[in-house]
Amino acid sequence: MNSQPLSSTAPAPAPTPPALLLRGTGVTCRVQHWSFQPTTAQLILYHQTRLPSVADLHKWSDQLRDLGYTSVRTTALQTSPGLRAEAAGFHVVQELALLEHLAPREHAAPAAHSRRMLLADHAEASRVDQLAFGRGWALEAGAVVDVCQATPRHRARCTGDPMTGFAITGRDGKQGFLQRLAVVPAAQRHGVGRSLVEDSLHWLARWRVQRVLVNTSIDNEAALSLYERLGFRRLGERLRVYERSLS
Repeated sequence: MNSQPLSSTAPAPAPTPPALLLRGTGVTCRVQHWSFQPTTAQLILYHQTRLPSVADLHKWSDQLRDLGYTSVRTTALQTSPGLRAEAAGFHVVQELALLEHLAPREHAAPAAHSRRMLLADHAEASRVDQLAFGRGWALEAGAVVDVCQATPRHRARCTGDPMTGFAITGRDGKQGFLQRLAVVPAAQRHGVGRSLVEDSLHWLARWRVQRVLVNTSIDNEAALSLYERLGFRRLGERLRVYERSLS
């Protein structure tokens, strides 16, 4: 989604609503605005043992409307929570292929082409993300922090000066996640993405992770091809991002 310029007579944009927690029936949801879309709320459910009910989703939508949000989106959901979102009036806005890798220890150590991505690099990572995915699906610098904090342990690496690509990898026990991989278009198909994925797999293997998951848009053929060449296989289930208008 591209933002439109404001004329000199247009009212000033509404202030971004603050981050907050919403509580339901045995479940808590963190809310922040969707990157580059300050009036779209994002529901974030991390480390949950229970799913929000349809009644929870209705109640949260009402609360977010009262706070000034005009729409609400979910993070990528599996089938069960997705069906609840649909029952609460949400519709699918993005469909993602889910892939797994069951043998990360088979990969040799990659060539040392990357460096640690620091907090000071997050604004540059956001620039790379916008070039890779477009502003509608890219991460703000603050959202890069959220991706890093989505798992108990993570590794963030980047390449190039100026930055041409980055990867954020997380692990939780014996399960790993390639949480974000972004490469600027000019550097794609030159081994940057492959090197970053191999680095992620090697790091996870050192911690004896046995299963690695990654997801990407079903129409991102370049990423799907890269992952499959490196040993990932597509799973039957897809993930979906849902949205509901609060107008």
